[in-house]
Amino acid sequence: MTHESIKIIHILSASLVLTSMTYSYYLWRTIPASVSSAALAQRIQIQTWIIIIPFAIVQLVTGFTMISLKNEDLSQLWISGSVTGFVIAIASWFAFIYFLLSAQHDLAGRKIFFRRIQASMLSICTLALLSMIFFMANKIV
Repeated sequence: MTHESIKIIHILSASLVLTSMTYSYYLWRTIPASVSSAALAQRIQIQTWIIIIPFAIVQLVTGFTMISLKNEDLSQLWISGSVTGFVIAIASWFAFIYFLLSAQHDLAGRKIFFRRIQASMLSICTLALLSMIFFMANKIV
């Protein structure tokens, strides 16, 4: 029963992280490339600190707890691939936040450059999340 309870928490936290990232992406898309919107950027940053980071930590804790309860080997491809995808997704999300905040403080007027970098970071995050889902869905038992 413990494994099933942890699995429910794991799935709920994954839903919150993905929903929050999707909503942040929507907010980001509403920021015009030529205009700086500090309020929307601040909302995305706050959402990252309040929802994404805590529930990403819950993801790690519950994920590794379920792995240890099932006595799975960490060197299995689906586990190492999922963890790698997770690390890349979170790292690219932090890079996105960094460039989002950098664009707000840009005095040289390179908004379009920062916008392209942000789009690249979001693309990497999306691909990493999709690869993580692929590895978890295709685990070999």
